[in-house]
Formats: sequence, C-alpha cells, structure tokens
Amino acid sequence: MEQDVRNLVQELEVRWKSLTIANDFVFGKVMLDEDLCKEVLEAILSTDIEKIEYVGRQDAIDVTEDGHGVRLDVYVRDARGTVYSVEMQATDTHELPQRSRYYHAMLALSQISRGAPYRSLRDSYVIFICGFDLFGLGRRVYSFQSRCEDDPDLCLDDGVHTIFLAATSPTEPQEGPRVNELLDYISSRKVTGELSSRLNEAVEHVLDNRKWRLEFMVQAIKDQLNVDKGRELGLAEGRKLGLEEGRQLGLDEGHKLGLDEGRKIGLEEGQTVGEERLAKLVARLNEDGRQDDIVRAATDPTFRANLYSEYSIGSE
Repeated sequence: MEQDVRNLVQELEVRWKSLTIANDFVFGKVMLDEDLCKEVLEAILSTDIEKIEYVGRQDAIDVTEDGHGVRLDVYVRDARGTVYSVEMQATDTHELPQRSRYYHAMLALSQISRGAPYRSLRDSYVIFICGFDLFGLGRRVYSFQSRCEDDPDLCLDDGVHTIFLAATSPTEPQEGPRVNELLDYISSRKVTGELSSRLNEAVEHVLDNRKWRLEFMVQAIKDQLNVDKGRELGLAEGRKLGLEEGRQLGLDEGHKLGLDEGRKIGLEEGQTVGEERLAKLVARLNEDGRQDDIVRAATDPTFRANLYSEYSIGSE
C-alpha cells in the first residue's frame, strides 16, 4: 500500500504540471477571481451581469443529514438574486441530466426558508462545461427550459435554466465570439483574445500556487485510498462504492463526486482527519523536506497522529 501511495504521489507531481482549465480543480480555483468568473458567465449567457458574490467556493451543500451532498465547482449569485452553478465535466458519466435536476433542487432548497412563499425563489442556472458533446448533435451550446409539450412556445417560466456546453464541438458563430473563445481555450488552450489570455494567466497562477498543489495532491491521495477501501468492504458495497462511484472518482472527478461517500468510508475506516488538518501537515512536512513521511502519513494513522502532535496541529 505504501509503495502504491508513493507511486501515486510521483504521478500526481507530473500530472499537476500538465493540468489545464479543463480540470475541475483548476477551473474551480480560476473562478475564485470574481471579475473573471463574472466574465465567463457573461460569455456563456451572452448578457451583462452587474455583479456577483460567492455563495460557496467548492463547498458541499447538505440539505438533510442523510442526503446526498453536492460539491460545486462554482456557486455564485448576482445582484438580482439569480444563482449559478458552473461545473467543469471532463468525461461523460451518463447521468448529467439527472444530476442537473438534483442540483436545481438543492439550489432551490438552499435559498428558501421554511414558510417562505415559493415566489421568493430566484432563477437558477446549472451549467456544465463538457469536454464532449453530450447529445451528439454537433452543437456547442444546448440550453433547456421547461416548456409545454402541446405548445412549445409556452414556457413554464419556473426560473429553471440548464445549459450544457460542448467544448469539443465546432465553432458556432451564432453563439457569439466570447463563448466560442472560451470553449476554444478549454478544448485546445488556444489564446485568441482578452478572455482566453486572462484565463491562461489565471491557470498559470494556479499551477504556481504551492498551497493549491498540495491541496490537489492530498485530495487525490485520499480519494484513491477511499476507492481502494471501498473495494475491500465486500462485493455488494464494493460494486456500489467502488464501481458506481469509483468510475467517477478519477483525478478529474474524484474530489467533487467522491467526497461525500469518501468521507463516509474514511470515517468507517478510522480516517477522521479533515482535509484542512491533513493539508497543513503535508505542507509542514514538505517544507522540512520530509517527502517520504508524507507518503507514510497518508497510509499510517498512528504515524500521522504522532506527526500532528509533533507539529502541534490541532483538530480544529
């Protein structure tokens, strides 16, 4: 197990240097730039947005104690109260339409209090930027709203908007130059204008950020360990957690889709240490040149606990 983790660390070091904005971790960090995030939304929606504020920064939304949490890449609100969830999706997990439905439900529940009138619900946009064409029609933009089957011109006007972008589809001039520039950059890293230039600079800034590199590596190691432990729980549980979730736990999707189940597995296996605490430990070990201890700390709970004491890293 230790050698496996050591190999994974080496692979992640190499992988980190080659990541692009098409990776959801990098995308989430790039979108922490408020002005850039607003510009990306404006490009996708072909409209101006007065201002935005972050509702959550890659935070999990848990509406019920036993519910399925949501970890969002980008979750923002504009001055009118409209909420936006923007996700980078590298691979087709064959459940994006269902996931969009769930995201809308979670966004609605998170913005309305008990007893409040339903009319207080603001519009919500769930946007998936995909590295593939989900519907196979060669389009770059697929926008959905609720419409009457008997009269397609009649819109339900329930405020629910779902958009799937296909970065790999051919350029569509009618969609506007900004969204095409955005998708061209995502699919091929082509810098063709001001927006793509700013995005490229932001990606370079992310990859130069030592703290974020460690965060990425720690989360990837934890996700991989949780997949391995899921397989050990037995065939029935292994198929549920290891196959169904495990296919989505890759380095691109693991920290988003696997976190909820991963934490549950981690708690069951005695891994009670939070991400922030472990990240602090990894950072301190890295500063002291103790890379081998990083690998051992990821696999040996007793050794990890001793290191927490050594570095006076508390659980809070």
